Amino acid sequence: MPPLSIVILAHNEAHNIARCVQSLVNLSDDILVIENGSMDDTAEIALQAGARVIKTEWKGYSETKNFGNREAKHDWILSLDADEVPNELLIQSIKNLFEVQLEVNKVFAIQRKMVYCGMVLHHGSVGNEFRVRLFNRHFAKWNTNTVHEELHFLQPKQIEQLNGFLWHYSYRSVDEHRLRLAKYAQLSAKQMFESGKQANFTKMYCSAPFSFIKNYFLKGGFLDGIIGLQFALNEMWYVKLKYQILQKML
Repeated sequence: MPPLSIVILAHNEAHNIARCVQSLVNLSDDILVIENGSMDDTAEIALQAGARVIKTEWKGYSETKNFGNREAKHDWILSLDADEVPNELLIQSIKNLFEVQLEVNKVFAIQRKMVYCGMVLHHGSVGNEFRVRLFNRHFAKWNTNTVHEELHFLQPKQIEQLNGFLWHYSYRSVDEHRLRLAKYAQLSAKQMFESGKQANFTKMYCSAPFSFIKNYFLKGGFLDGIIGLQFALNEMWYVKLKYQILQKML
């Protein structure tokens, strides 16, 4: 197998984790699930599916991911969420990478296809979504963002896009989507407050409508029908909420 560790953060992911781990057993000999305080059987299910499990306290998204990278067996890391599953073309693309010696400063972006309320979103803000997920841990680390963490690279990087994609089984219902967005809004507002950002008139009253226009019209979210509309409305609500929370902090 490739000299690759797969690091997965998991909290109350009993409904997702087996599907994720089982899809990876032919790709890596080190599938590492970092479990933090689940109230369900996430850890037990992950073990049964073939993963190695480390339980730890929650340190925030970035630090918990960096902790997982340090505990990994291999230097090359594939970072996944518990609700993500690679398709066969992506698995083969990753295997092909390791047929030669990889340069440490190469990182690899992977496309995600969101499954929202049981339907695939082909358009809108997630219609052409690529995330850097495969990298060498000596070259890249997750930054200190409270939410929407990104990789920080220690020197100039070369980004390549891999063939294939990740199925992203994101939200099973509209209500679940809103609950998660409410959490992200709190974290985003805190991050903005700590970085000195202001909730000015433009941010308060223009950002949310513009996000809807961009998501639903400019990026074609309307082509996904009623589900595309609901997704765009929820995302607009999230933008409005985070600035409302930020205003209260000031």
